[in-house]
Amino acid sequence: MPLADVVVRYYEKHGRHVVSSASVRRNLAVMLEALPAGITVAELTLELQAGVVRKLCDNGYRDGTIKRIMGITKAAVNWAWQNGQLKAHVPFRPLPEGQPRERILSIEELARLWSAEMPAHLRMFLLLLMGTAARPQAVLELTRFQCDLERGLIDLNPRGRTQTAKRRPVVPMANFLRPWLVAVPAGPLVAYRGRPVHKIAKTWRSVRKAAGLDESVVPYAIRHTIATELRARGVPELEIAGLLGHHLPNFRTTGRYAKYAPDYLSHSRVALDEIANEVSRTAIQLTSPETHVRATCVLMPKARDLESLVKPGAGEGIRTLDPNLGKVVLYP
Repeated sequence: MPLADVVVRYYEKHGRHVVSSASVRRNLAVMLEALPAGITVAELTLELQAGVVRKLCDNGYRDGTIKRIMGITKAAVNWAWQNGQLKAHVPFRPLPEGQPRERILSIEELARLWSAEMPAHLRMFLLLLMGTAARPQAVLELTRFQCDLERGLIDLNPRGRTQTAKRRPVVPMANFLRPWLVAVPAGPLVAYRGRPVHKIAKTWRSVRKAAGLDESVVPYAIRHTIATELRARGVPELEIAGLLGHHLPNFRTTGRYAKYAPDYLSHSRVALDEIANEVSRTAIQLTSPETHVRATCVLMPKARDLESLVKPGAGEGIRTLDPNLGKVVLYP
């Protein structure tokens, strides 16, 4: 079977539907360009793979990028094998890890991003990224049904979805998230005109540009940032691992009941609210550089829909993380 056919079929059936579809398409195209024209899957030997790696290195690609290119090609071939389109499994060369490209934002950068003009669905997306430290795909698939307001828990893994190596855990519901979740109707939390949003990249780029941030600020950077902030604030390492969905000892046994404990990831919950409050205060300061400002906890009327939660408060254009922090009091 021609490798190009496998690649095209994989992209059409799977790759185009993921958040990183543009990256999938680009990496698959680079791989095909580096290979001889018309190559079949059977001809993709370990020796040929080594030649492709050398060619990509000569073309200026770094180790991490090459690993991603080879990785998505492997995923395409494995997908074809698992779906009965290939008779045998194809081995792939193990490649070294590249240097991590983790972008960590400062509180000020988070505040600039939060203060930028953006549509309601992207604001909810950003809010959930900050409040759960979840992967972007998990946030886009999150529904109101997965939020247990009574127990204060958010199950990032939808019912019926099999857990994968990138485990989606149950996380505590930070206090600043609760009013937003109460206000949205049943269905997907990140929605545009009532329909789920599957891709966010284009809107994210425009908002990032408006906030004056560089191209390394991708949605996944929020996850890295929150994890870093939690560690810097003294949250225990095991709690951070639980929040991020990393492997935990005895998870298959006693770990499954941990989420019902009153102190479940309690340090993380407190730290997430602290981060949100700092971002909110910094956002206010950034919009009024010559005036000392502070936000007071003045209860606002209950919002009936998401749009009412993102309207400017106190005439200052501030969209606070907590809608209960909507009234801004200015001091000379």
